[in-house]
Amino acid sequence: MDDVHDPELQVTLADADGATVVVVDGELDAASTPELSGPLTDALADGASVVLDLSAVSFVDSTGLHAIIDARTEADERGGRLEICCEPDGPVARVIEVALPGMIELHPTREAALAAVAD
Repeated sequence: MDDVHDPELQVTLADADGATVVVVDGELDAASTPELSGPLTDALADGASVVLDLSAVSFVDSTGLHAIIDARTEADERGGRLEICCEPDGPVARVIEVALPGMIELHPTREAALAAVAD
């Protein structure tokens, strides 16, 4: 398990059920998003299956939203899978529902996202 530390953001990578789980904790904004982009890009290499767990993200701005969109595009281009989980009524879900209604499927738990990435 690897950790990338920022005062506002922690990114942890782990393997689970044949997928890489990228767990993000903190605020995903212009200052902290670069701390996620590198590890997320690496995880998506070679058509990998990745779960992006944003359940512990307390704030997301447009920069963070763009990182999520870019990761989805990168997964599609590389032939991989990216599934996202977050708190159903949390800040990530609210921002995605308002900015991208119906464009990105969100899972309520990591287990649900792992099941989706395995399909």
